Amino acid sequence: METITQAQLDELCANGRAIDQKSGYPAVVLHPDGSISKIWARKKGLFSSSTLRPYAQRFVKNAQQLKARGITVPDIIRVARLENSHVRLVTYRGLPGTSIRELLEKTPQQIDMQALCQYIAELHEKGILFGGMHLGNILQMDSGFGLIDFTDVRFFRKPLTAKQRAHNLRTPLRYDEDIARIRDAELPDLVESYLAKLPATMADDVKRELSA
Repeated sequence: METITQAQLDELCANGRAIDQKSGYPAVVLHPDGSISKIWARKKGLFSSSTLRPYAQRFVKNAQQLKARGITVPDIIRVARLENSHVRLVTYRGLPGTSIRELLEKTPQQIDMQALCQYIAELHEKGILFGGMHLGNILQMDSGFGLIDFTDVRFFRKPLTAKQRAHNLRTPLRYDEDIARIRDAELPDLVESYLAKLPATMADDVKRELSA
């Protein structure tokens, strides 16, 4: 991890379009060359899990583990810390795709819901519990699907249990606007399509957990 000055960070932020802001810094900066910088700024004196395991470190480590399990994620270009501060940043190459959420908003007919649910089932089968499992963090690409914003991921040596799968599926279901757009576009139901990708016994167990 390299150390940068405030002037270097200011220049990086100026060389792009900032999206959102947290603790006085842009949370995401889109650069003209298509690369993206994520910036994490912890308030001084505030102790949290990010004190021991900075979000930038989690992001990089999760990217490595996801790639090792055959999951498409962005290539990381740079990892840096702002001198004398808790600010960390990661710059990576953007994936050539569009989020499912954006497709729902603009061209829902382009979404391959069956393939999407097969992809989610494959994540679970590979022991990946993606905490950021909402439709804004899954990209549909010509070559399949990819993940972004994967700071919150848990990895298991075995396929996820029915309880873990149900817990993960509840995340996209919390976004009422996404679910309404799926319904309005007359796309296949997310949960039913996912369950159809599982063996019958596992599908029944996941459905039972979702109803609990």
